[in-house]
Amino acid sequence: MNADIEIQGLNVSFVNRCCVTPVVTDVNILFPEGSITGLIGESGSGKSVLGMSILRLLPATARVEGRCMYKGRDLFSLPEAEMQKVLGKEIALIPQNPTESLNPVRTIGRQLTECVTIHEKRRKADAQKRRDQLLRCLGFHRPEQVSNSYSFELSGGMNQRIVTALGLMNHPRWVIADEPTKGLDAVLRRQVYQVLKEIGGSEAGGMMVITHDILLAEALCDRLLVLYKGCVMEQGKGETILRHPAHPYTRGLLESLPENGMHPIPRADEKKTDSGCRFYPRCPHGSKACGQMLPPETVLEDGRIVRCFLYA
Repeated sequence: MNADIEIQGLNVSFVNRCCVTPVVTDVNILFPEGSITGLIGESGSGKSVLGMSILRLLPATARVEGRCMYKGRDLFSLPEAEMQKVLGKEIALIPQNPTESLNPVRTIGRQLTECVTIHEKRRKADAQKRRDQLLRCLGFHRPEQVSNSYSFELSGGMNQRIVTALGLMNHPRWVIADEPTKGLDAVLRRQVYQVLKEIGGSEAGGMMVITHDILLAEALCDRLLVLYKGCVMEQGKGETILRHPAHPYTRGLLESLPENGMHPIPRADEKKTDSGCRFYPRCPHGSKACGQMLPPETVLEDGRIVRCFLYA
């Protein structure tokens, strides 16, 4: 069965006593099976919220509207028991905060193997073999020693690689990697990149990589989504977007990189909008229409989808 993930009309808001705060707006995306898709954008652009909405791991204050179709089922409307069968086995998460994700009173080895023995009812010896294989791939030359350790005995970079192994233990069909290279030096980033590339090309049916690391996205991802304040501004082939950005925000994001001269995007001026383009207050090409309504998604000749009145 086709294992694409398709998001239709996704809107996510956080609700408290005094107000409703929209964080993701009108997102329509197809994540094709067999692809690695990168989600890039500034902090607060909604990348992690988008990923966590697919897994239904947002807090109780989140209001989620829309559909997320996977193998003919809407993940947003699945009963909790059915969703539990999807998590970890069908769609797995590599979280960005290992301190909150790892149990400090259980050994690393136990945490890695129990997800296999619980989900698949496989023998403990098979789970241990898979555990040691992944740990070696991620740069742990003595997996037995690491397996007998607790998370508080390891460095932040080591724990980041542990949660990467944890997400990959069950041979998931899809992997959502949230800042998988966060806190790692150049050598360890390359190791994690190689593992994700191998997993994405052989074991997993598809992967989503949420990252601030544009170089990682360029090297690893076939497709890119560029988000700003909860809206997908541009989506398409990664090489095309990074070499010939179409949306003014994408151009500004790339020009702000050190290797491109580090020219920052101008800060917001007095133009504010709740209904128009989210980038309008900072856009050098903004027009009156940009402040009045959200631009439609326009398909360019090269297949990219851009949300901008310059192309509408």
